[in-house]
Amino acid sequence: MNFLIALALIVCVVALIVTLAVTKTTDTNYGSSKSIKNLSIIYIVLIPLIAIAIVVFWFILS
Repeated sequence: MNFLIALALIVCVVALIVTLAVTKTTDTNYGSSKSIKNLSIIYIVLIPLIAIAIVVFWFILS
């Protein structure tokens, strides 16, 4: 159990470092309209897929 907690902590720290390294660069072609488009894709496509996956796993496990 302690190994899994340590592994999760290491993964989180590495993810934080990578995220901070990536956000230092700026993209001059990225604007608010592109941001809205990307968020719309996330909400329209990913949320229903996640909901379907949850329902499928619910039926499999019960």
